[in-house]
This record gives sequence, C-alpha cells and structure tokens, in this order.
Amino acid sequence: MVSAFAPGRVELIGNHTDYNEGYVMAFAANMGVTIQGEARSDETVKLRSKEFGEDAFAISSLNKNVHTPWADYTKGVLIELQKAGAPLSGFEAEITSTLPAGSGMSSSAAIEVATALLVQKLFNFQFGDMEDPVTRMTLAAICRNAENEFVGVKCGILDQATSLMGKKDHAVFLDCREQSVEAIPLHPDLCFVICDTGVKHMLLSSKYNARRTECEEAVRVLQMNKIEVKALRDISSQKIQEYSGLFMDRVFRRAMHVTSENERVLAAREALLRNEIETLGRLMCESHESSREAFENSTQYLDMLVEIARSLPACIGARLTGGGFGGATLSMVYRHDAETFMAELTRQYREKSGKEPLAWIVEASDGAA
Repeated sequence: MVSAFAPGRVELIGNHTDYNEGYVMAFAANMGVTIQGEARSDETVKLRSKEFGEDAFAISSLNKNVHTPWADYTKGVLIELQKAGAPLSGFEAEITSTLPAGSGMSSSAAIEVATALLVQKLFNFQFGDMEDPVTRMTLAAICRNAENEFVGVKCGILDQATSLMGKKDHAVFLDCREQSVEAIPLHPDLCFVICDTGVKHMLLSSKYNARRTECEEAVRVLQMNKIEVKALRDISSQKIQEYSGLFMDRVFRRAMHVTSENERVLAAREALLRNEIETLGRLMCESHESSREAFENSTQYLDMLVEIARSLPACIGARLTGGGFGGATLSMVYRHDAETFMAELTRQYREKSGKEPLAWIVEASDGAA
C-alpha cells in the first residue's frame, strides 16, 4: 500500500487573476487530501471515499458517471497522464480528506494532485525529478488540464501549482504566465482563519466559466482596437479606465477587477517582503471590495462574514478566498488573537445568518508528497 498527500490551497490575494496570465499570492494549507492505494493485476480502477461512496471503471474506458461526479477529478488526471505516455494499469485507492468540499480551499485540485503522485508511485514512473520546480509545475499543468478538459471548469493553474509548490511558513507568489514561483516568508506572528459560510460553491454550475469568457471578451475588444495585449495581465487598471468607452459595462467591470487585482498582488508581495502587515491587510480588504462590486463573485453570506471580521479589533484584513460564489473567507490576525477572533466571528455569523459556520486556523505547509 502506497500513499500520496496533497494540501489544499489558500488564496491570500489574487482573485481570478491566474487564467488571465497574472499574479497570485497563496499558500498550501496544513489540511488536504490523502489517497492510499495498491496496483491491481487487471485494468479495473476502484475508488472509495467515506464521504462520497465508491466507483469502479476500466482504465481504458474513462467516462463521466452522473452518480459519482467526485471521481471525475481522478479520471481527468488519468486521461491526461495517459496522453503524456504514463504506463497506467488498474489500481484500488481510498480517498480521505481533511478539506471541506465546496469551501473554496480547492479540494478538487488536491484530489487531482494526490492522484497524479499516487499513480507515479504505483507504476514506478516520474515525469522528472520531483525536487525540481519545473517538474512540479509540469505536473500542475497536467492536473489543471484535467479540470479544464474533463471536469469542465476553465480554471487557471493557481490551485494545482500551490498544492505542489507550497513551502512551510511561506506564501507562494505565482507568476501565471511565466509559471514561476517565489516563496516569501510569512511573519511568524501572523495567523489565518478560514471560515466557511455553510454555502457550498459549485464552480461548474456557477458563473465561473462565464467570468472567464467576460475577461476574454475584454482582451478581444482591446485587440480589435489595435491595443497590444495577449491577456489582461498586459494592461493597467488606469488604461482600462481610459478605454472604458470601448466596453460593455459588465465587461469593463470584470477587466477593472482583474487589472487592479494584479496590481494589488504585486503590492502585497512588496508588503510581505518588507513585513508591512497593515498594508497587506488593507490590500486584502480592497481585494474583497473589488470582487464584490466589480467581479460580482461574492455572496451575501461571504459579505456578511467579511463585514463581521472587519468589525472585530483583532482583524488585520479579510476577504473571500477561492473562486467565490459561496465557499469561505480568509481573515488575517495575529496569532495570539486567533482563537478568540474565530470564536466571536462564528458566534456573530451564526446569530445573523442562521447558518452553522465552520472555521479553522490554518498554517502554511509544504507542498504535496
């Protein structure tokens, strides 16, 4: 029996910038997905999950099953690995997770990454030296492709790259065009609180793919007007403002969010390098306001949690984290305040929303293994 573990992703700042070839700051959480398995002598793959149930299929016939959509993340990775020439056969595996599904910490990417690592161990192959960041980024791209092509969510590479490239006590600054990573130390006194709204997000059935289409439309409009851009990463928010008359209002607001968010991520990188914690907190708050007003991927419950968090003296910064449309918020506090902050945040949210929140203090951990 062999096993692989992949952590979840916590997006510190950089909302929907990854598929726009921009910048993101994130970290790998100390929570994740473990897959244990063993090879079989035939072509049958059997998956088990205490949370979701069981599925069985042939490695040579990987199709969606409407009754087991959770298995699509594994199937998609197996398809992409086979395309890349991986020598796969049948196996049995059990999936366990400490990540709440649908909370915005990317349990889907963790399943993808853990699957890719497990089958490498089971069938004794590697795409390169797993200590080499280039190899890890290649594997992240394979897992991203699985989600794009088989699952059907047109996500960027943030989630998979963070799961693979995380470093303990560090944030990961990701350049999504260059597919390069810089590990930046987090101040040891800082702590992060994830609070789940109790409203699961479903990216495939949400407006996630529509947001990507709107961003691509903004690029198309700019190119039609002879403005040289390949992606929204290539233009400033000031320029988008100057060209506002070219866009439909909705497309303009999406472009304003992405371009200003890229600028906030770059500013956040500098703030972390200089230990300017209050600046980082302010940028997180500005990020949430932009997500809420311009990108419209927040919800009343996410907004409620952020509003409560900001009203508490211990809060340095708060924002939605992940794709939005439900899920969770991220609050930054000092470590000595974390327990009392979390208790008061959940108490007030329970009273105001009538929903039962779940909250965790999360740490930055090493990447998948």
